[in-house]
Amino acid sequence: MIERVELRLLALPLIEPFVAAHGTTTTREIVIVRIETDLGIGWGECSALPEPTYSDEFSAGAYVLLDDELAPRLVGHDIDAATVHARLSMIPENRMAKASLEMALLDAELRAQGLSLAHWLGASSSRVEAGVAIGLGPPAEVANRVEALAAEGFRRVKLKIAPGHDQAVLDAVLSTVDHLELQLDGNCSFRAEHLDLLADMAANGVTAIEQPFPVGQVTLAAELVNRSPAAIVADEAAGSRRAVDRLRHAGALSGVSIKPARLGGLRLARQLHDACVAWQIPLTAGGMMETGLGRHALAAIAALPGFSLTGDVSPARRWLAADPWPDLELIDGQITVPTGPGVAPEPDLAILDRYTAKLSELQA
Repeated sequence: MIERVELRLLALPLIEPFVAAHGTTTTREIVIVRIETDLGIGWGECSALPEPTYSDEFSAGAYVLLDDELAPRLVGHDIDAATVHARLSMIPENRMAKASLEMALLDAELRAQGLSLAHWLGASSSRVEAGVAIGLGPPAEVANRVEALAAEGFRRVKLKIAPGHDQAVLDAVLSTVDHLELQLDGNCSFRAEHLDLLADMAANGVTAIEQPFPVGQVTLAAELVNRSPAAIVADEAAGSRRAVDRLRHAGALSGVSIKPARLGGLRLARQLHDACVAWQIPLTAGGMMETGLGRHALAAIAALPGFSLTGDVSPARRWLAADPWPDLELIDGQITVPTGPGVAPEPDLAILDRYTAKLSELQA
């Protein structure tokens, strides 16, 4: 039974602003859920960004929804990770908020059993290739960042691109380093007039281009798939198994970015993984600038066998100047898959308290 739910809206400082086509993040507002059940305590993270530009969810709105609608429907009831979505089915969408509750419940259950998230998911690897995303910026500045990351041991870099911040950025990076796996991410910012440009960039040594066109531009995506030697990866458009299946039948993708938060949780992410393996669609693990809690979950899911494209699995210290959770371990360009019980280790409560902007508690 769920005895108590604690909600926190954190305001975590970033090392520097992160710029993408959908906006600039200067402080990582993020919602943290702590659930007490008769099995023990579990932690969850709602990865919604501070503004509703990547998706229709945003951190402050998710906090209100969790506090006013979602958590009250759970407290005092016999709900577990497998049944939480059914319990909340009368409230449509809001997948990131719901995913945080599922994560917290699953964390408590796995801790009680002494099992790791990687084990529960069926992970097949003990290490995964580290990947890092770099925000928009002047070409020379981006190239310098890529060079520094290569020196740190990263072997894959994903460059954020947007109209006007595209070919010149790729050229600058290619002229600086020639031994990295390069991916591009357009965050829905390109249009039909950019099709030739994107096809040329795809033929210029990159392994993947993520979500170049808006979600509804299926015909454009299919045309780029036909012209591209690189994987054209659905991200924002891959919000559910059904959405991916539609894109697959339309020939509008050749890869999928799996983000558990965007899909509604870890169970749904594993189900989409299994479907894509059956459909022979390459997968990449997508990040949302999570804390160490969310990063541990991402590393565990990236260790599943279908993730043949290097994902966004990197330590949270790349962007967070303060983090309540222990970070992932980077060794020789790879991330060690966590094997401790639950989703992640316990947080540092002093850091958690320091950066809590709002706090709410609900009890049975």
